[in-house]
Amino acid sequence: MVSLLLFELRKHFMKKPLIIAIVCFSLLNVAKISSEYHEKSLLSPETNLKWHDLYWGDFYEQFSGVMTDQKIETLMSIYQPLEKKTADKTASTDSDNPNTYTGNLYNDHLFFKWNFVDPMEYSYLYKQYANDVVHKANENLTFFEAMGNDYEYEKNRIILDRFQGRRIDSFAYTEMFQYYIHYDFSAFLVILICLYALMSVFIIEKETDMDILLVTTQAGGQATTFVKILSTTLFVCAVSFWFGCIDFISFAHFFGSLEAISLPIYAIENFANTSLNLSLGEYALLSLIVKTIGFLVVSYFCLFISLFFRNALLPFIICLFFMLGFIYFQEAFMGSERIILKVVNPFNLLIHRELFRGTEFVNIFGFPVLSYTAAIFLAFVYGGISLMAIFLFQNKNTVYRIGVSKSGDFEI
Repeated sequence: MVSLLLFELRKHFMKKPLIIAIVCFSLLNVAKISSEYHEKSLLSPETNLKWHDLYWGDFYEQFSGVMTDQKIETLMSIYQPLEKKTADKTASTDSDNPNTYTGNLYNDHLFFKWNFVDPMEYSYLYKQYANDVVHKANENLTFFEAMGNDYEYEKNRIILDRFQGRRIDSFAYTEMFQYYIHYDFSAFLVILICLYALMSVFIIEKETDMDILLVTTQAGGQATTFVKILSTTLFVCAVSFWFGCIDFISFAHFFGSLEAISLPIYAIENFANTSLNLSLGEYALLSLIVKTIGFLVVSYFCLFISLFFRNALLPFIICLFFMLGFIYFQEAFMGSERIILKVVNPFNLLIHRELFRGTEFVNIFGFPVLSYTAAIFLAFVYGGISLMAIFLFQNKNTVYRIGVSKSGDFEI
């Protein structure tokens, strides 16, 4: 079995064109992340060298770490005069003012506002926000218990449990994680690689009629099918983890900091309402695992589609159209309150921010289930169905072709 598995891996996934494609896509991915940093980062030295040097050289060490009253007072003693001077828009617009940090009062104001005041204010006030959510959930518990509404009662009990005791005590540079969490380009690259690699897994034997010969061997068709699926699983996991590692390492390299890795995920403002109580580092690992599950589900589905063809081009095009359809519906219902339509779309495991950034529920037999839990469960269901269908139809197709070949009514 091991030798057969190694043979399948070499035959389908160690091909020179595929390896070249993976290398080229990896370099393209790194280049894309580099452009994300240089074009969008507030502290990119190419576009804002003064901000970069001020932030890392003069102020970050002073204000990072546990937020204290002294740090906040020091920051506000710098920021409030700038806010007053620029409030009426009549301050000088000179770019070489020696009495400023950046050469311009307005730039000074924006530098401290965007890099320190706004993120520190959000972190400082988050504890109160979480307490308000807990207070509201407690009120709802009393109300829905009196009304006898078990579903809403259980929803609010989960919310209460998830938000209880939340706080952000430290300030750190989170821009790297903000862009990392919202980066999707590598997911599309992995999909293209998987589509390209997987189309030949079952088709290659059909092109040479080897599938008919395989069922006459001692291992039989089912054993071969199992090894093909196992080799596909290993390949997809390897590619997913490869690009996941490239993403994380590249973002850390270009943005130059992992200072926020131990901060809670809700330190990112877009995740203020998340049901997760994980650190940013733990979320990065969870994100990789969930993406891999999504890639596997998509891959099994594409393998199933390929069973019905003897040429790789047509199933590749069909699967590509299916992926575009999944992407369209994912975009259409992003931010929608139609939670079930987000949960049933397997593509939401690949672009899964929408599942994790809020606390949303689906009603499963009268019981509230968090949307990401339902989505992952459905992914396993989809994957299981696809695998069973592959075993069923692969053997039927081969037996049918043997029968047709013997009858002489169909030329293979």
